Amino acid sequence: MNAGYLMLYPTADQPLPVVSRLLTRLTDTGVTGAPLPGMPQRYLTGSHFLQRITFLGCSPSLPLATTDDSGEALCTIRLLGPYPAAHLITGQNSRPPRCQGCRHPFHDWRDQIAEPDREIRCPECARASRWQDLNWRQMAGAARLFIAISQVFPGEAVPTAGLMQTLQQEGKAWDYFYVQRPLLWPGGQNPDQL
Repeated sequence: MNAGYLMLYPTADQPLPVVSRLLTRLTDTGVTGAPLPGMPQRYLTGSHFLQRITFLGCSPSLPLATTDDSGEALCTIRLLGPYPAAHLITGQNSRPPRCQGCRHPFHDWRDQIAEPDREIRCPECARASRWQDLNWRQMAGAARLFIAISQVFPGEAVPTAGLMQTLQQEGKAWDYFYVQRPLLWPGGQNPDQL
C-alpha cells in the first residue's frame, strides 16, 4: 500500500519548464534513476535521491529497491502533466483550505472545487479567489506540472534547498505538499487512472 506522495510543483502561472530539460536536471543531480518499463513518465529513484530529500523521524522506511519476491511497493518518481490549464490535486488528508486574506476556512471546499472556473468568495471577508489561490496548508496544490514521489507519508520528508534550487533553475518558484489517495481536479479522478 502506498503511504502517500510528496508532490513538487511550480507555484505561479508562468511558462512551464521544458520537461526534457527538467528530467535531465533531475537525472544529472541523481534524483531520478532509470525509467520504469511500460510506465510513461515514471522513474526509479536516483543515486543521490536520499541527499536531495530529507527524511524526518527516527526510523523512516522507504523502499528504494526490492527483490522480485518481496512484493513491496517501490518509491518512484512520476511526472504528472504538463496540463494545458492548472489542475488541483487533493487527497484524503486534505483539510479545508483557508482564505488568503482573513484565513477563514472553506469547510465546503469539496463542493466548491467541483466547478473549476467558479470564483470562490470568502463568507468572512468577501475576498474573491480562484480555488488554486487558496491556502491549502501543504495538503493540496494547483499547477500544470507535478513531480510525485510515492511511498512518502505526509510530513515525513522535505525537499532539500539543493533540490529546490535545481527545480528553480529557470527562474520559477517551486513548492511542495503531501497527499494520500490523490484526486486530480477538475473531475476528481485518481491520477493513477489517467
